[in-house]
Amino acid sequence: METLQTQTRPGLSGTALKLATCITMLIDHIGASCIEATYGVAYRTPPQILQLDRVLRLIGRLAFPIFCFLLVEGFVHTRDVKKYVRRLFLFALISEVPFDLAFFRTPFDPSAQNVYWTLALGVLAMAGLKHFEKPDGSASWKGLLCAAGCTLAALLACTDYNGIGVFIICALYLTRGDRKRQCIVGALLFLFELTAPLAFVLVWFYNGQRGACSPLQKKAFYWFYPVHLSMLAAVTNLLL
Repeated sequence: METLQTQTRPGLSGTALKLATCITMLIDHIGASCIEATYGVAYRTPPQILQLDRVLRLIGRLAFPIFCFLLVEGFVHTRDVKKYVRRLFLFALISEVPFDLAFFRTPFDPSAQNVYWTLALGVLAMAGLKHFEKPDGSASWKGLLCAAGCTLAALLACTDYNGIGVFIICALYLTRGDRKRQCIVGALLFLFELTAPLAFVLVWFYNGQRGACSPLQKKAFYWFYPVHLSMLAAVTNLLL
């Protein structure tokens, strides 16, 4: 299957989508950490706080779908898949303690793992699909088996978005040659979250260009996840 050709029409660059993801993710995590992890049981939470949390989480639901799309784009264009996977696993390790402290107020909670694990397994799944693809570019049973294994691993490890996250990443990868179909499939698969399908409106306007992004900015996007979680963990555990 041919990948979608780089477009020249005006639209959102990859850097713009990354910024949108970071902003919506931060909004989401403020609700999940500073409100939900602090107030805990819903019936003890003031109605105004519950309403604020709902608004924050609805906005935040846009983040992960864009993450998945950008991961597919990153995989398709990377020159070194092994380095890409190693980087994701490294940041998964770095982010785990801040993740647990921010959302569960403990340094280690085996019931949930951060989203970098999901993304790393998603890349491994795509690598399997690509390695075993048929001559016409379609998925083979071996590739699908590799993807299924990564999906099962995410489910058993309780990563953020668990197996459905890896499954959606694979679906976006397999439909990458047709932006319209990719957006429709992505939106349908995210129907279990009220506002998440709206993320594919932004994806539709992706212009196929990386956009201005210095090496420092590229590193900043990777570090944003563990750094903002560390800050939220400090607020949740020390101030609230």
